[in-house]
Amino acid sequence: MTDIEQKVRERAYKIWEDEGRVEGAHDDHWTRAQEQHGLAEQESEDVTKVNQEADNAFSEEGNQSESDAATRLPSVSSSD
Repeated sequence: MTDIEQKVRERAYKIWEDEGRVEGAHDDHWTRAQEQHGLAEQESEDVTKVNQEADNAFSEEGNQSESDAATRLPSVSSSD
């Protein structure tokens, strides 16, 4: 059994328990568990993508700030 199958099995069992352990709806519970697992996986991928884009934007911003700092003239203070 794969990790995905185990997760779907556990989710179907949870649905069965939440609905009062009614017999005869195994196929429905299994189908719903598969659908919920697919949605959870998609949400996880979406969050990962957004986080990667934010990391890239932050890195680019950080690199730009460092290069700006290197090109600024030092402040001049008088010795008076």
